[in-house]
Amino acid sequence: MIFGEEESQPQQPRQQQVRLDASRMETVYANSFAMATTPDEISLYLGVNTPMPGLKQPLVKISHRLVLIPQNAKRLMVALQQTIKTYEDRFGPIELPPQQGGHRGT
Repeated sequence: MIFGEEESQPQQPRQQQVRLDASRMETVYANSFAMATTPDEISLYLGVNTPMPGLKQPLVKISHRLVLIPQNAKRLMVALQQTIKTYEDRFGPIELPPQQGGHRGT
C-alpha cells in the first residue's frame, strides 16, 4: 500500500522491515550449551567442550551468554525449527546421538 492510498482489503498486520548493521559483529564457535530460566528471562550459555585425555568430566569453557525475554526465546525457537526443517529437506535428517546422563547440548 502507498501512503495516503485507500485500502480495498481489510488491514493485516505488517511485518516491520529492519536494517541490520553487521559492522561490529563477532562470530563465535560453540559446540556446547546450557540454559537457565527465571520468570522474566531465559539465558542460553554457549561454550566449547574440548575433550582432554584422562579427564573423567568434560570441561566446558563458557564464552557467551544470551539473555532473552520468553517471547523472544519462543520466536528464536520457531525460527530455528523452520531453519532446521529447511536444512533437513535439502540435506537429509540430522541424527542425534542418545543423551547420556541427562546432559543437553554437550
